[in-house]
Formats: sequence, C-alpha cells, structure tokens
Amino acid sequence: MPGLLQRAASGITNWFLGGRRRGSAKTTGETGPTIPVGGDVTGALQCSAVWACCRVVSQAISALPGHIFAEAPEGKTKATKHPYYRMLTTRPNPLMTMVQWRQTTVLHLMLYGNAYTIPEYDGGEVIALWPIAPERVSIIRDVTGAYLYRVLDAAGKPHDYLPLELLHFRIFSLDGLIGLSPIEYHRVAFQIDTVARTYAFNLYANGGRPQGVLEYPGNLNEIQIQGIRAGWKQVHSGAQNVGNIVVLEGGTKYSALALPPEQMEFIAQQKFSVEQIARIYGVPPHLIGAMDKPTYASVEQQGLEFLQYNLQPIATSIERTIESVLLEAPYFYKLNLSTFERSDIKTRYAAYATARQWGFMSVNDIRELEDLNRIPEGDVYLQPLNMTQATEANDEGIQSVPLA
Repeated sequence: MPGLLQRAASGITNWFLGGRRRGSAKTTGETGPTIPVGGDVTGALQCSAVWACCRVVSQAISALPGHIFAEAPEGKTKATKHPYYRMLTTRPNPLMTMVQWRQTTVLHLMLYGNAYTIPEYDGGEVIALWPIAPERVSIIRDVTGAYLYRVLDAAGKPHDYLPLELLHFRIFSLDGLIGLSPIEYHRVAFQIDTVARTYAFNLYANGGRPQGVLEYPGNLNEIQIQGIRAGWKQVHSGAQNVGNIVVLEGGTKYSALALPPEQMEFIAQQKFSVEQIARIYGVPPHLIGAMDKPTYASVEQQGLEFLQYNLQPIATSIERTIESVLLEAPYFYKLNLSTFERSDIKTRYAAYATARQWGFMSVNDIRELEDLNRIPEGDVYLQPLNMTQATEANDEGIQSVPLA
C-alpha cells in the first residue's frame, strides 16, 4: 500500500506540475506562433442537450473492453505479458480506472476537439497515463514547421513536450494537427440555446408575464416611478406570485411589449435547438430524448449508424494514437466494438450460430467473446458436409474448373 500511495503522489506531481517525462524539448528562441488549442468551453455543459450528447458518447466509448494484441502468423494473440497491458486495460494511473481515463479523454474530444495525456516514465518505461485539461495546452511552431506542446502546470509554469512525448487525440481537423472544437465552430447554435434558456428562466422568474409597460395618466416624478416599479415586481414577479390579481388605480393600463411565448414558437425553437446540437455531435435524437414518436425500425437503424459513423471513428482514433506513442510492432491496441451487440441476445446468438456452422468461429472463439473460460477441444472448426473445394469432382463425376 505505501508503494501505491507513493506512486499516486508522484503521479499527481507529474499530472499537475510537469514531473518526470521523456526527452528534453527546448523552446528558447522559437519564432513561430503560439497556438492555443482549447479555451474554456465547459460552460456548454449547462445545456442539457450538450450534456446528454457528451454523456452518451463518452460512456459508450469508455465501456468498451480494450486489449493489447500481438500479430502472429496464425492471426493475433492477446499480449497479456506486455509491460503496458494492465495500464492500457484496467488502470492507467493509480487514481483512475481505464473507464474513467477513457471517459475523460472522450469528453475532452467532445468539448474541445482535442484531448491530451502525459505519460509518466520511470527507468525509460511508462508507468502511468495522466490526462491534462486542453485549455492548459498550446502548440509552439517555429519557422521550419516543427512544433512542440507547451503545457502549463497548476502554478502557471510552462513545460514543453515533443510530439511523441505525449498523447494528442483529435478526430476532426483542418491541418491534421489541431482538432476542431464543436463548441467554437458552432457557437451561434449554442448561443441560441443559451439565450432561449435564459429567456425561459427570466419568464418563469417573472411569473410567466412578458415584459410590459404601465401607462399612468399624468406625470410622475422619479420617486413615484421607482415605487410603482418596485411594488409591481414585489407583487407579480416570481413563481410564488403566479395568479395574483392585478389591481390598477387611477386609469393605469398595462401593455405587454414582448411577444408571448406561443407567438415566438418558443417550444418549437427549443426542440429545434436540441435537434441541432444532436446533429452537431452525430448523436441520434432518440438517445437524448429529442424524438417525439420513434419507431423500432428507425431507432435500430439510427443505432447502427451511430456505431458506424460516430463511435467507430473515435475508437479508431484512440487506438491509433496509443499505438503511435506507446506501442511498437508487432503489438497493437484494439477496442472491441462488438460489445454493443451484447444487449441484443437474440441477434448475438444468431450471429454465433452462423459463424459456428460456417466454420469461421470455434466454440472457444465464441466463449471468449462471452467472457467464458475456454474448454478442452474447443478450438475445432466445423465445415458443412455439402461444401467442397471447387476443383473436386461432384457426384456425377464432372470436374469443376476454378474461374481463376
């Protein structure tokens, strides 16, 4: 236990203050620009649609099992003896599980378009992976086009890293170096949602009464104006005063200035904003409660598209980035996307039956996907009796000729 606590303390130092790392990047005399990678965009999480999209995608990716494999002549095998196997499958650092680390990484991608992790080294080997907030990272370029990463620690002190000294995850990029932030590039759409939520809050705070004017015959001095305004707000503002009876004296009239919510199509605008945000993040609307009457067929199709066009590119980006910095041939990192089929037991078992009958999966292959132990003689592959090679003679003695 003391060793674990010491490693955790050392890791925290590395995470927040730079700590131990590989290489010695120098930045003195650079003439290129400093490119900030991420601003503070976490305020967008106050939008329920953004929160839901980030939650759905980050939790889906974080739940995938990942393993290190080694390429072999017969295919691939799990490299359980690799020194990084436990770090990349269960615990990337003493304070986080792999699920927590991957969820943080994907959440940074969803908000900033970039995610960073600093490896901690001991004796030339990586012993931990520490995620870093993107707003603390900028990219330094010189006149030759070379670049490095400048990371600010908690005290504001810069630490420089060469490109292969940290893990930089990005998915959508114009130059292949800096990822595009959905929040920054669609700020107008998010601002419309923010304005709509602010309007709704102020409307409810005023008892559902739109902005208006009290018309009073004659002239009023400033003290009278302030007194009437304060009295009106005290009696009619706030949810607790909804339904209070209005009493106007001396010929005073109330005239509404703002359009009522129904004339502004407020509900339709809120619905459009939610669908717009779901479209930006590539999340099916039904996953964040934005569809009125989804059908089973449409939900099933959208679920497949969500897996193919959203989750798979993110998973592939994580795999390739880990491989480029931490692994060398013949080792590679793989996330198992077939895990999503586990919830549909009928489809899963039907696929297993087809794979078993046509001979491209054995009993042990299937049991491994189901997290079951292997069994003796479970590596036998079947072949249907009515299947034969094209060059063999058939029952009538006619020799089949291969086409190629």
